[in-house]
Amino acid sequence: MVSPQHFDSPSDHADAPPPMLRLRLVRWDVAGLLAMLVLLAAVVFATDWYSWLFGFRKDVCTGDCPPVPFGVDFYIYPVVWGGIGAAVAAALFGPVVSLLKGWYLSFWPALAIVIVLLSAAAGAALTDFSSTYWHDGSGVFDAPE
Repeated sequence: MVSPQHFDSPSDHADAPPPMLRLRLVRWDVAGLLAMLVLLAAVVFATDWYSWLFGFRKDVCTGDCPPVPFGVDFYIYPVVWGGIGAAVAAALFGPVVSLLKGWYLSFWPALAIVIVLLSAAAGAALTDFSSTYWHDGSGVFDAPE
């Protein structure tokens, strides 16, 4: 049995200094994070990568489209734009989480790039699957009857 004298009293904690947040930063990690973010911003704003990466958008049927099994065509835009949103969140908020947890910072922009590539590939796969039901073989969208 433990006697009550072994427990800390509230007065013992009042004299203790408040806990401090210590950030563990490594120069190469911060430099890598900044370099990757600058590279990511340059690719996004200074190139036409989106026309190559999201080139499948020209094939998406809008308006009255023939039905696609399981309504797969309704998931094209949410998958792609959701992936872009997740990548932006990873690139912006991931380093903050890493600072608080003591993790490395520089992998977050790389993770953002991978997320964008995967979401674009998934969008392209959904578009390719759906386009077989949208086209009549002549390369033109089927007109509703």
